[in-house]
Amino acid sequence: MLLMPRFLLPDVFHLTDDFLQSHQIRGIIFDIDNTLVGFRTPEPTPEVRALLERLRSGGIQIAFVSNNNKIRVSRFAKGLDIPAYHRACKPLGVVLKRVQRRFDLPAGQIALVGDQIYTDVLGGNRAGMITILVDPIDCKETALFKFKRRMEMPVIQRKKREDAQK
Repeated sequence: MLLMPRFLLPDVFHLTDDFLQSHQIRGIIFDIDNTLVGFRTPEPTPEVRALLERLRSGGIQIAFVSNNNKIRVSRFAKGLDIPAYHRACKPLGVVLKRVQRRFDLPAGQIALVGDQIYTDVLGGNRAGMITILVDPIDCKETALFKFKRRMEMPVIQRKKREDAQK
């Protein structure tokens, strides 16, 4: 099912070395807003910086792929030496495939980590990547986002039931 994430995690800090190794993940594409930081947080927090450094020092390739605008994405990525793509039009896969070519990895060794099913999970699944859905950081969202979150709940509940049966 294209809307079903492969994994549910509470946050990006659960991306441990053991988790990545056991699933043969060698590249990670991160959404930014509500995945790494709240949508009102303009720059990476010290904790996010430490996470990114830990991942990179472990040999994991990283990119940021966001549907947000250039100013937002550039400001977030400034000084991190991590490729960043704005207006990615997720769930369309054009930018995701570009990142895959840049990583020079099979899609099955790349994880797309995000907080939304209809953009991040759908886009990653369509591209053949490992999809990881994290809980959104900031719950103060617009009416449209609240509606989309309600639409995602049946998928999330189904995934939780499936995981509980394993």
